[in-house]
Amino acid sequence: MMQKEEKVVVVLLIMAVLSLIIAFFGFSSQPAVYSKDSKLDERVYVEGTVLSKQMTKTGDHLIITLSNLDVKVFVTKDNGAKDVYDSLGNGDKVRITGKVQEYKNVREIVVGSAGDVARV
Repeated sequence: MMQKEEKVVVVLLIMAVLSLIIAFFGFSSQPAVYSKDSKLDERVYVEGTVLSKQMTKTGDHLIITLSNLDVKVFVTKDNGAKDVYDSLGNGDKVRITGKVQEYKNVREIVVGSAGDVARV
């Protein structure tokens, strides 16, 4: 039969393991592949070829169109729009991570930082 101290240690070990499992599955920030079923504010990624890149007339934000995507990618001025614009060219293959948002009832992927846009 286990002593009182041994029971406490076993209970604490079980709690620690359960905490790690919850942290792994609950706080995992791995983005999912974007699809039409992606929910608003969901962190997603897309891969494709840059068809066009365009700075907005007001605000100096960037809009990227990818070859295989029916949604635009939006990079704000504060999140590195100029840096991304300068680093990408039409025809570049990229992987972009961002959050699904809506602007004027149209879905878009909003990039959090210039580091979320990478050539592949």
